[in-house]
Amino acid sequence: MSEQEDFEWQITNKVQEDTNTYTYTFSTGKRSELSIGQFVTIGTYLKRPTASGEMEESFVERAYSIASSPHRNYVELTIKREKPHGYINPILKKADGFAAYFLEQAKIGDKVKVKLSSKRDHFLSKIASGAEKDIAYWSGENGAESARGLIQYMQDRPDLGIKLILFYSNPHLYLSDTEMTIDVIYYKWLIEMAKKMENLKVVFTFTKDTEVPTSDHPRVFFRRGRFFVDSSGGIEKTLAKYHETPKSTFNPICGSSGFIIGAIQGPDGKLVKGKGIMHDLMEIEGISAEKIDREQFYLDHAH
Repeated sequence: MSEQEDFEWQITNKVQEDTNTYTYTFSTGKRSELSIGQFVTIGTYLKRPTASGEMEESFVERAYSIASSPHRNYVELTIKREKPHGYINPILKKADGFAAYFLEQAKIGDKVKVKLSSKRDHFLSKIASGAEKDIAYWSGENGAESARGLIQYMQDRPDLGIKLILFYSNPHLYLSDTEMTIDVIYYKWLIEMAKKMENLKVVFTFTKDTEVPTSDHPRVFFRRGRFFVDSSGGIEKTLAKYHETPKSTFNPICGSSGFIIGAIQGPDGKLVKGKGIMHDLMEIEGISAEKIDREQFYLDHAH
């Protein structure tokens, strides 16, 4: 299917996930072939401010990973505010964000233009093809959308025998010390799914919290700090700690470039490479490169 083939989807529902994130449900009309791990590009006309304070309307597109099972008669996309409302790009002299204005202006009943990615070797393609069934999915705070779609897919196709352990990293559980609002996308839903599905485990870690919840369920775990670092600051085999046969797992990774490969933006704007989940899996756990994949789109299109 050509990536340039346009579709039109209609918004049918909107659910808040956290303070800055909503999941939109779309009716797709003409059914098209979708796959777990696939991303789509949605576009619509949005009014955004310029440096002069005036509002300018233009057609804006952004790509999002599908957050629902391809076997359902709708599509869900989770959209997080990536730049603050009113942010002005100092070079363009106008707003260049998408989500802040889409969240504000898009209404139930509105239609969006959609382009489907035709890429078949995306980071969950080995699962979609049936080649991998024992999955350890590593997610940063902005990487759980495809995991959500995979969990729904496992519900829809229990006959495939897929097993999933989701390692999900967030800075904090709550919005702030004074506001006990959960600020983790899909948090309650993931716990509910893990309690329902015997083939799903979820390991939450909070990198900046000093205290984390305790779990009363054998498939829900909480830890503190970065993955692969133990409570004393030493090296930890995180995968082996929660999985009996770690080297049999397939390890898709989704999140920021810092999370995946340890690349962060330096003062000059250039990416400085460090070590991320990919390196830790290979160097600490001894996982082969063939058993690891990553959501390359986020690395290629980092803002």
